[in-house]
Amino acid sequence: MSTPLNLSGLDLPRRNGELAFDAPWQSTVFALAAAVVENALGGDREPFRHQLIAAIAADPGRPYWESWTAALEALVQTLPPPPTP
Repeated sequence: MSTPLNLSGLDLPRRNGELAFDAPWQSTVFALAAAVVENALGGDREPFRHQLIAAIAADPGRPYWESWTAALEALVQTLPPPPTP
């Protein structure tokens, strides 16, 4: 059993206190990023945070969730391949 993802330190878009997604793909990107952080990085959000900062800096006009996608793609490319069964 895994522990719930702690979002308290993240500055995520919210409406009425709830996470704000304008399209289903945005919640999918969020869930994928959370899964990578939890399973591949042992819950350490710092590598993803650094990638997100870099993605936003590289294209400040890009929509927020597109920056999440770019950050997730960059982060996954830095990970070692999973072990073969």
